[in-house]
Amino acid sequence: MEFKTTKEVEYDTKNARRILDVLNESIRGMTIHDIAEKLDLNRHTVTKICERMLIEKKINYDEKGPAKIYYSVGPNKFVGRVDQGKMDKIWIDTFKQPRYEGEEEFVRLNQTKHDHLIRASSKFKSVGAIAVKKSQLVNLIKILRDIARKEFGLSV
Repeated sequence: MEFKTTKEVEYDTKNARRILDVLNESIRGMTIHDIAEKLDLNRHTVTKICERMLIEKKINYDEKGPAKIYYSVGPNKFVGRVDQGKMDKIWIDTFKQPRYEGEEEFVRLNQTKHDHLIRASSKFKSVGAIAVKKSQLVNLIKILRDIARKEFGLSV
């Protein structure tokens, strides 16, 4: 039985960056097939990486008939971090330059957990993210404020 080295296991991170770069260059977006062909990767590998990046809100997609067209959500800016514990963090980013007409600016909240078993340079892995559109941000803040006051007795 052969063991993979750390560099061989990190292909997922490297390919995720390559996919993101290709999608950043594409004005109209790309299908899984197009991405796989351009990067000379297996379609299933591209699908799995794209599914993970969708959960992390790094990319988005539109359905055009039977095809899914994937595209980058655009450049982001890190604005803060909430440490929920030594190994549990919430990262807050803003996306103020939507890539496509009709898209709204948004805030992304991405939760990560530290995992000692990950064989990569970063031991933090995303466990999920949410994107809140600019038009709904005030509503979310009101709900969170009400929860803090009514459910937890905090003065906010």
